Amino acid sequence: MNFAGSGGPASNDSAAVNGSSSSSSSSTSSPSSGAALVHILLDLGPACTSNAATLREALRLVTQKLPNTNSSNSNSNNPSHTNNLQSWKEPAVARLIHFFSAVGTKSTASNNGNVASNDKENALSSAFVGAWINDPDWNKDLSSSGSNSGEWNLEVISQVLSDLTHLHWPLVGRSLDFPEFKIRDGRHLEVLLALYRAGASAAQKQQQPQQQQLPLDVVTVEWSNRLGQLSLLEHLLGRPPSVYSFTVDTEEALDAATVVVDGTLVATNCPNPRGWASSKVLQRLLHLSDDKALHPMVREIFVVGLLSCPEIILCALVRLQLSVARSADQASGGDARALAAANAGAGMPMKGELMRELIPLFFKP
Repeated sequence: MNFAGSGGPASNDSAAVNGSSSSSSSSTSSPSSGAALVHILLDLGPACTSNAATLREALRLVTQKLPNTNSSNSNSNNPSHTNNLQSWKEPAVARLIHFFSAVGTKSTASNNGNVASNDKENALSSAFVGAWINDPDWNKDLSSSGSNSGEWNLEVISQVLSDLTHLHWPLVGRSLDFPEFKIRDGRHLEVLLALYRAGASAAQKQQQPQQQQLPLDVVTVEWSNRLGQLSLLEHLLGRPPSVYSFTVDTEEALDAATVVVDGTLVATNCPNPRGWASSKVLQRLLHLSDDKALHPMVREIFVVGLLSCPEIILCALVRLQLSVARSADQASGGDARALAAANAGAGMPMKGELMRELIPLFFKP
C-alpha cells in the first residue's frame, strides 16, 4: 500500500451515504466506548501491528473486551481471523481507522532522518490521543516501561483492513462522524484516506462497485460533529488531487480549469482547484459559517482560497446562487421547500464578506 496517496476520479455515491448515520448508533458511537477501544489498543501498543496475524489477534481481544462493539451474535472466542473480522461493523472500523491514522503518522515520519521533525510529530500524535481519551499523561507509564516503544506498522494495518470485504465502506466513511473525530494535519489526513482506500478497494473486488476513495457526499452532508467535519474539509482543500480527487460536474470542472493549463497550475498556489469549484463543498462551508463558534475558522479557510484562487471562488459563488434559486423555484413539497430555503439562506454574512473581497478584484468602478 502506497501511503503517499493516490486518489483517482470518483463517482457519486449518494444512495450509500444517505443510508446515513443511523447505523452508527451502535455502542461505538458513544464517547466512553470509543475511549475504551483506544485504551485497549494503547495498552497493546505498536507491537500489536508487528504482523497481520498479531493484529488480527489484537482485534479479537478487543471484540472480547468490548463485546457490544460489533455484532451481538459474534463468537469472539472463534480463533478464525475471518470469522473474527466478520463481526466488525462500520462504526467500529471508522474509529479504528481514525485511531491508527492518528498514532500511525509518526511511523512514516522517522524515515526522513529529521529528528526534530520526528519528535514534533510524535508529540502531536501523543497530544491528540491524550485529548481523545481525556488523559494527557496516557503514555508516561508506557514510555517508562518500554511497552509503547516502536512504531505502528501502517502496512500491516492496511493489510488487515483489506480483509474487511463484508463492510459497506461508504457507511464506514459516514461513521467517521463521531464526537472525537478531528483531522490534526495534512499527514494525518493522508494516512486516514490511505487506510480507508485499502479497505474499500479490497471490498470493490468482491462486491458491487464501491468508491475506493472517501465519497464526497460523505464529506459534505450534515454532520453532528461540525468541528470535525470542518477540519476534514480544511485539509482536503489543502492537499493535491493525488491525495483526494474532488468529484465535480462539467461546469465545476470548467471553473477549476481556469487556473490550469495543460495539466499545470498557472499563477496560483491552489493545491486542489476542484475542491474550491465544488458547489457541495462551498455550500457546506457556508452552512458551517453560520455557527458562531466556527465562523472565524471558516473565514480563515476562505482567506486561503481567496489568496490562491479568487476567480474559482467567484465563479463558484455565482453558480451556487443560481443553482439555489433554481432549486427554490422547482421545489415541491414541504421538505423540499424547507431545504431550498435553508440552502438559500446559508452563510449570508460569509457571502457578504467574500463578495466585498472579490468584487474589487474583478470589477473596477
